[in-house]
Amino acid sequence: MYRWYGLDDVPADWGGCVATIGVFDGVHRGHQRIVGRAVELARARNLPVVVITFDPHPDEVVRPGPHPPSLTSERRLAQLLAGLGADALLVLPFTPEFSRLSPDEFVRVVLFERLRAAAVVVGENFRFGYRAAGDVPLLAQLGEKYDFTADGVYAGWLAALDTHGTETERWPAAISVGTNPTFGGGDRTVEAYALDRDDLDLYGVRAAIDFAVRLRGTERFDTVDALVAQMREDVNQARALTAG
Repeated sequence: MYRWYGLDDVPADWGGCVATIGVFDGVHRGHQRIVGRAVELARARNLPVVVITFDPHPDEVVRPGPHPPSLTSERRLAQLLAGLGADALLVLPFTPEFSRLSPDEFVRVVLFERLRAAAVVVGENFRFGYRAAGDVPLLAQLGEKYDFTADGVYAGWLAALDTHGTETERWPAAISVGTNPTFGGGDRTVEAYALDRDDLDLYGVRAAIDFAVRLRGTERFDTVDALVAQMREDVNQARALTAG
């Protein structure tokens, strides 16, 4: 596995990758799902997987004060990620200057100019850029600008959270990330459809979305009937993949 500390360590002739971004401390099951998805995409495109993380933990810079110690050393982190199929670990020094990069600057400098990312995989709560201004819909929007994907239809789970962020219920779901191109496009949204449930009232409820498997990319359909037929197929695939 390649291990780079800072963007200058990335070879100048680096030819592209599928990237995933996060702290990944402990490499728990959620981290494993994200890296696994990146590996799946990368193998389909014959590209390497680069895991991007930070040193020190961003909280130590943006929220100075006591913080819990890290669970995993950089060396052990690299070993665990390599075992999941990652090809390179890029550790970015998280300095006050770096923390002030706007979301657009972060994507341009790190993902586009240096890593030449063809696709980027992140968790549903991913935030980036100055004051955590960037989120998943913005990352997808910048993906169009800088020519990498984040949009598509996924199988996964929709979870309800209490006021403390603790999961209270969870349902298998079909998830869409995109701009609804069949109806002329619009703002990029993340929508989760709880499978086989028409009795849920989730307005005003805090929620989390877990992405499991990407089913397909975003498409524009010529007719509403064609869209509805594909949505039924998406739901059937999501149901099969999340069963049990």
